[in-house]
Amino acid sequence: MTAYLNTDYLIANRSIRTGYDPKFLGNDYPVPLPVVGISRAREVLTKESLRDGYVADYVHYSVVISQSKRQAFFTAANFDQNTSVSATGRRWFIDDRIGIENQIGNEVYANNPWDRGHLTRRASVTWGNPIIAEKASLDSCSYANACLQHENFNQDEWRVPEEVVKYFDRDRDGKLSVFTGPIFTETDRWYTPEDRQIEPARIPSAFWKIIFYVSKESSQLECQAYLLYQDRLFMADKRGRLNLDIRNYQVTTTEIEQYTGLEFSEVLYQSNPLFFYPRENINVEPESVLMPKSTQSVDLKEGVVFTRQDMEKETIKYRKLASLQGKRI
Repeated sequence: MTAYLNTDYLIANRSIRTGYDPKFLGNDYPVPLPVVGISRAREVLTKESLRDGYVADYVHYSVVISQSKRQAFFTAANFDQNTSVSATGRRWFIDDRIGIENQIGNEVYANNPWDRGHLTRRASVTWGNPIIAEKASLDSCSYANACLQHENFNQDEWRVPEEVVKYFDRDRDGKLSVFTGPIFTETDRWYTPEDRQIEPARIPSAFWKIIFYVSKESSQLECQAYLLYQDRLFMADKRGRLNLDIRNYQVTTTEIEQYTGLEFSEVLYQSNPLFFYPRENINVEPESVLMPKSTQSVDLKEGVVFTRQDMEKETIKYRKLASLQGKRI
């Protein structure tokens, strides 16, 4: 599928491209966008064509781009389960506000096992007025909203946190604000197209998602955060989601910060039922990350992006700690 520049579409739909609304959950429950910390601030793509110089707004969601990665730092979306509708619009495009040089286009995703993995899911923005929902469906197919995801991961395990959003039921009114993004490490793999004129693309080692909502039990702002590794286990087949217990991949807001360099508003820490106890010894040294030799199938079987031994050990420890303290996970 060929990507195209959507200048005309942008002009025609400028009025409805209001982007992420931080007060979507209510004026008393603001969920502001995270800020890229000082350590990575220089990576943020800045252009006069973007809101505040760096935020690309679409229908019901927004994106902040890493210029060095040519992929998103994160996306932020609003989702109203009550008015969710089915929409068919789907055509991938290069957003000329961002610039073709700052996005990974179809030339990288074609003829290989790497999917254009939606960060903000298409079904999470198709809500409200059916006409608006159709435009949101089209808007979700911006290459700015895509990251390199192996087809076995994108079409399998990554569906689980996406389905959590779709069927989430701990909120009081069906309204959710959702942040999603990739995790890059110093030892990420690279996909190098056979055509040497095409610039190599960095493959994220993991992906995260945070769901914010007003609890129907406490009437307070709460959130759930998840982290899934794009590793050998998750790329092995397309049956992993059948046995995946998503609770085992719930993490703290602090962990997302540590992996991404993002900084969340202080109020958002308190909303996480895990609170913000940092887990020790996870991905603190290069030795905890093992890399395949290449992206060929035979080599993908021989290495992983992350090992999860540390994660499993720390998950057990913190679930016990939370149980002793009476916290719900």
